[in-house]
Amino acid sequence: MQPAAIIVCLSLSHALAMSPSTQAAVLREVNVIWQQHGVTATNAASESATCDRRILVKSESEALPEDGRTTTALAWVPFAGTYARRLIFLRLGHVRALVESLGPGQWPDGLRDGLVTKLAGRVVAHELGHILLNSREHERSGLMRDRYRAQDVLRTHPSAYSLSVRLRSQMVSSLGPGSASDAQ
Repeated sequence: MQPAAIIVCLSLSHALAMSPSTQAAVLREVNVIWQQHGVTATNAASESATCDRRILVKSESEALPEDGRTTTALAWVPFAGTYARRLIFLRLGHVRALVESLGPGQWPDGLRDGLVTKLAGRVVAHELGHILLNSREHERSGLMRDRYRAQDVLRTHPSAYSLSVRLRSQMVSSLGPGSASDAQ
């Protein structure tokens, strides 16, 4: 695996009510997806965090009217005109409900919590893509597909959360030379 060319520090809001171990697990999932593209996510609360980008991850309850909302999205990034703000709103309740829809009441707590954490990490990784690519655009497959299903977390390996060659090139030009791995 190549070394990260860009470090993104995520500040997870207390309103998300995630334990430190859950936050760490979400970050691990984000990194499994993004490190293949030269991006490493770290917790902004870490004293040793050196950041190229700082991004807030907040609960939907913290959204203001100007942050926009959708009724069904698991998460969203507000835009100011054509620019992605460095802000992700995460609907953990929607993520939990989606995982629960796989087998209502049938999951042991630890397994259900692990699946929720994994899906939350993948959703945050997707929204991070909107920020790093500075784009609202979606694709048919890969990380930037427009719809995530509950079974994705069970059957889809994190390597399937990739960027197309076009999006990798777009990311390199969006971040500038030397700030991300080249579009391999």
